[in-house]
Amino acid sequence: MRPTRTGTTVTFMVRDDVAFLAALQLSDSALPVGRLVHSHGLESWLAANPSADAAAIAELVETTVIESVGPLDGVLVAHAHQAMTSDALIALDVLATASKSTSPAREASASCGRRLARVAARLVEPDALLAPYLEAVRSGSSDGNLAVVEGAVARALGISRRDAVLLEVRGAASALLSAAVRLGRLSALPAQTILVELHGAIAETAAAALLADLEGLRSNAGELEIAALARAHARLFTT
Repeated sequence: MRPTRTGTTVTFMVRDDVAFLAALQLSDSALPVGRLVHSHGLESWLAANPSADAAAIAELVETTVIESVGPLDGVLVAHAHQAMTSDALIALDVLATASKSTSPAREASASCGRRLARVAARLVEPDALLAPYLEAVRSGSSDGNLAVVEGAVARALGISRRDAVLLEVRGAASALLSAAVRLGRLSALPAQTILVELHGAIAETAAAALLADLEGLRSNAGELEIAALARAHARLFTT
């Protein structure tokens, strides 16, 4: 049992516990924002690479995290978390849409972000910064890219900027590995082993995203982006 504390110490302890629980909920695959219907091109990539084994999938996921997720969505989460006005969040939304080079990437980002904007009212009481942005997303006057919504909601939930970016980068890796499992190309334990092996790359990528400015936004996951365009081969996932 944890020792009983009083005064300021216990206040900070409870605050940290609540933020940790909020982080778990925001990253939970059961949160109904539609993440599970997108493979981000992995379904078509696996169809085009029938001999790809666990090592090849691990390499693809690591490359995607380092070259695409961190330098784009990780940076967007970091800047959304520290945005000072709803107009700044809307401007980030415009930049996020412009930075995603394929329609499947834009579709996945916006559809999941809009659902999170609707769910957010159940997770947190929107403050003067978050409320106008969420309303802009719900009304369609802002695109609601997932990384921007996540960064803004994470701040309102008391999740630190660092942890919000870590959640984004790890979540992307986990989603790709989960898709590979559901497509029958990995079993669950190897997928979890790969995720553990990626912890170093995830941490380094998140650290770089926290320091990056918006002028350096980039996404170099060419293989998956091209594969995502091959919708004729998709059977289980939207992208």
